Amino acid sequence: MKNHVKDVFNKKQSEYVSNGKQPFNKKEYRLQKYSNKYKVSQWEQRRKKAVVREFYKQIGKDQQQNLKKFAFEANDQNEHEKHQRKISAFHKARQEFLDRRNEQRRQEEETCRVKAEREEALKNYKEKRMQTYKQLSRKTKKGQPVMNVRIEMLLEKIQQQVAR
Repeated sequence: MKNHVKDVFNKKQSEYVSNGKQPFNKKEYRLQKYSNKYKVSQWEQRRKKAVVREFYKQIGKDQQQNLKKFAFEANDQNEHEKHQRKISAFHKARQEFLDRRNEQRRQEEETCRVKAEREEALKNYKEKRMQTYKQLSRKTKKGQPVMNVRIEMLLEKIQQQVAR
């Protein structure tokens, strides 16, 4: 009986080898499935691969930057100036925003200046009106209006109209 079991076991192993399949190893499977140590080692391997991948990626970027630097130095000054003149979309939008903001500030200053001028003109107008009112409202002791002040004002008005 023991011989028979050994033959069957050997037969199964020879079948696996001929098929290219390996026999199921329950102990290894359980280690992979439930062992924390195995999971940690797998994580460390993945981390090492990621670090190596990043390292090679960085080396590639550095090489590209060096090539660009040498190519950039090889170009003459005119091409260098052309590259500087080109503005990215972000810088263009930012410049437009700043221009609009400056325009708004200029308009606000202009409106403030116009408003101040208007207030000054109104103040002068009210002051002049007040003086004319005072002169026209002057009265004599008996309560009659003072006519010489009125005649002088009429004379000034006529002279101003003739001067224009």
